[in-house]
Amino acid sequence: MKWKPVSCPERAQMRQLRKQGWSLARIGEELGRPARTVLFHVSDIDVRCRSGTSGRGEAARARMLKAADEGVPYPELAERFGTTRNCIAATVCRLRRQRREAAQEARAC
Repeated sequence: MKWKPVSCPERAQMRQLRKQGWSLARIGEELGRPARTVLFHVSDIDVRCRSGTSGRGEAARARMLKAADEGVPYPELAERFGTTRNCIAATVCRLRRQRREAAQEARAC
């Protein structure tokens, strides 16, 4: 595949979508670019973590938790799941707590 430089309007669109909270993978799909290219152009934008449920389905949350339990570093998890490094630790912690609480409820019944 031939390398194609990112144009200024394309970069501006990447930055706008990231500020709206889109994941790196989703922006890449929208613009036809790899997530690593998107990351290079938007890495300085701080995306706020949203409390509550993440925008992922049950299967994606299970994959994230499994990868974290297997020892995948947080920066790699963040890139893999299209979130920021600051948010990934809180997300994994929340998912572990939810799993622990569900197990406790199951034992109590």
